[in-house]
Amino acid sequence: MSGWRGSRSSLGGPGSPLSDRVSTSRTVRLGGVQPQAPGHRTIFCNDREANFLTKFEGNSVSTTKYDILTFLPKGLFEQFHRVANFYFLVISVISCTPVSPVSPVTNVVPLCLVLLVSLIKEAWEDWKRFQNDMAINNSSIDVLQDQKWEAVPWKKLQVGDIVRVKQDGFFPADLLFLASTNPDGVCYVETANLDGETNLKIRKALEKTWDFVTPEKVSDFKGEVQCEQPNNSLYTFTGNLIIQNQTLPLSPNLMLLRGCSLKNTEYIVGAAIFTGHETKVMMNAMKIPSKRSTLEKKLDKLILTLVSVLFCMCLLGAIGSLLKVMHINPSNRFLVTALNMFTLITLYSPIIPISLYVSIEMIKFIQSTQFINNDLCMYHVETNTPASARTSNLNEELGQVEYIFSDKTGTLTRNMMEFFKCSIGGEAYGTGVSEIEMGTAQRNGIKFEVHKSSNTVRDKGFNFDDARLLRGAWRNEPNPETCQVDLF
Repeated sequence: MSGWRGSRSSLGGPGSPLSDRVSTSRTVRLGGVQPQAPGHRTIFCNDREANFLTKFEGNSVSTTKYDILTFLPKGLFEQFHRVANFYFLVISVISCTPVSPVSPVTNVVPLCLVLLVSLIKEAWEDWKRFQNDMAINNSSIDVLQDQKWEAVPWKKLQVGDIVRVKQDGFFPADLLFLASTNPDGVCYVETANLDGETNLKIRKALEKTWDFVTPEKVSDFKGEVQCEQPNNSLYTFTGNLIIQNQTLPLSPNLMLLRGCSLKNTEYIVGAAIFTGHETKVMMNAMKIPSKRSTLEKKLDKLILTLVSVLFCMCLLGAIGSLLKVMHINPSNRFLVTALNMFTLITLYSPIIPISLYVSIEMIKFIQSTQFINNDLCMYHVETNTPASARTSNLNEELGQVEYIFSDKTGTLTRNMMEFFKCSIGGEAYGTGVSEIEMGTAQRNGIKFEVHKSSNTVRDKGFNFDDARLLRGAWRNEPNPETCQVDLF
């Protein structure tokens, strides 16, 4: 193939593969690319040079919350969303004014310590996300290169590349399914990472591409895909595959989405359609929110209550000073009262312990890094996967169930079979009455009593009672041989 290492000077030249398609393509003219419509994109499969002109997005992804430039401002903004931190900031500002009777160090240093501990914890957790992203981006995938499969990192995969995914492997991008080693171009996909479904989904390739299994065969594949622009709809896809002057419609059943895994198939061959943050799973991913536990929310309410108590105490003290100043210097009584109010706030500010937040942050951090991540009970031996706490803000939420969602009432009922009656040789046996029969009789106004032998030992679910069969009485029936076969 000429896509990877061919010279770009051959674009549009006589006899080049691209020049043969220029006459039929609507988007490429003489080596240039016309602006594509908002709802349309054209992809040349197995031809990197042609796709290079369109500047498709790479396959590297990032799920981190911060970067080097935004860490400090965004991190401080997140911290001052907490009521206590905002309160301590106000107290620190007041303590730096002349009305404060205490040194600013007593308030500024503890606040800086709290912020430092919180920011270090946030940086550590975001660093773990970055390492996870690097591990995924550097995972290897087989890409067709010079008529052979070459292992390259996921992050170097580009739109239009032909890839091979082996059994139990994950799809590195949104792929157009071309061929598989199974008969009739069928493969089985597990979508548990997308929708939680563990049942395998069946995907079937176009009959035109079934034989594109070996690198020699797929190297001759020069199809053109015209499809929709990237979107977050997991279950829809519209487009056409133009191959050998034939236009074939594409359906969602031909898409292998990033995050899904291949099952019960030796390997499949596909063409990358959407990569990186343009894949459907990444377009459905939300930005990492600032997660706050129920305990932290209750703590904010407690802080607001303490602030209200502090304000009332300072207000009473300020009113007392006002009554005293009115007899000494009535002209400046309101200014003196306001200054006394701020002075009392700084004096009474230790009513809210700032060390409480330091203790909570350290406990959460140690719980996540030393206990949860090293818990052998949460270690999965088959895949060699330990527990990984990506954030420590929700430690106290673990194991708590707040809502139960049920798709239908049948999941809340008890299905239990009970043996009441049977038919042997056309003869009905059994005196038991089911709940359905009892309900029907009650609706019809019929009353009856069910008599059961008190000395009969019954198994769970066995409510059969008939004197004609039990305790060896079946031998006296007109057809004992049939009764023996059916009963035993």
